[in-house]
Amino acid sequence: NAKGHIDYVRGDVADQLRGRDISEFRPNAEELDGYTRNGQRLHTAIRYGVSQALLHATALSHRETMAEVIAREYGSTISTTPIPILASCHKDDLGQLDRVILKRVELLPHASFQIVSEHVGLKGEKLAAFVRRVATRVKEIGDADYHPRIHVDLYGTLGELFEMKIEPLADYLGALRQESGAYGLLVESPMIAKTQEEQIEKFSALRRLLKNRGVDVGLIADEWCNTLPDIKLFTQAAAADFVQIKTPDLGSIHNTIEAVLYCKSNGMGACLGGTANETDHSTRISTHMGLACQPDFMLSKPGLGADEAVMIQTNEMARTLALLEARR
Repeated sequence: NAKGHIDYVRGDVADQLRGRDISEFRPNAEELDGYTRNGQRLHTAIRYGVSQALLHATALSHRETMAEVIAREYGSTISTTPIPILASCHKDDLGQLDRVILKRVELLPHASFQIVSEHVGLKGEKLAAFVRRVATRVKEIGDADYHPRIHVDLYGTLGELFEMKIEPLADYLGALRQESGAYGLLVESPMIAKTQEEQIEKFSALRRLLKNRGVDVGLIADEWCNTLPDIKLFTQAAAADFVQIKTPDLGSIHNTIEAVLYCKSNGMGACLGGTANETDHSTRISTHMGLACQPDFMLSKPGLGADEAVMIQTNEMARTLALLEARR
């Protein structure tokens, strides 16, 4: 908990920051990410927070945006348009679903299906009905030119339902894709294996089978894909269509930056994600990472209410892009 760390953050960690040259972000982030106390690296959350402060400080020292700092130091190109957002919604809140549809959010609703019997159905009928309901509602109230992708987070429930057997799981995903109709379908963590090696093997086999059958479903890897080395393993194995890059899990944000850029240069789709339990400040900084590194989409955060997160992210992108345009 925070009590166990706050004293040495205010002491040892603060001492490491005082008087430091902040003209560059990357070397400072890499050094602090490797800093040890009593032979151990700092807690992941501390490395996450300190690196955000370092990026912000460098941007202030140059009187520029954090996106510009990242682009300059990593040789990336800042997007000239907003990054698509995956809105996180409660699956049973129909009013919330309507709001994100009317706001034309690019991906939705990131609903969670954690219990087979209650959420998916013993024949998969509850999940199928949900996807059908979302597709129907988009068609009913969405603009004619609005074509979002439907996303569901399955927490391994399909692996449980089909006993980790790839063939019936692929059959079901093919049927689920039919339920989404005119809208693309992304499924996150359809199965969770007991080891990382098995997870990569199973995901790779499922992805190949879906491609061979012409089933247009995007697979997103989450579990067993937490750190920068993990992301590289999944990418090298072509084990998914996208990986969810969970910002706090990677510690210093320079690891997140490298993860997105690695995915982009090696043919892996990237979701710049994180957790619902973040701050508005970390959300805005993640948005700058998104603009500078151009992942395929960003997870809405903080919170699971969609509205506030989408507002924070959309406005931060709009402000940053307007500032950059004015400078040009």
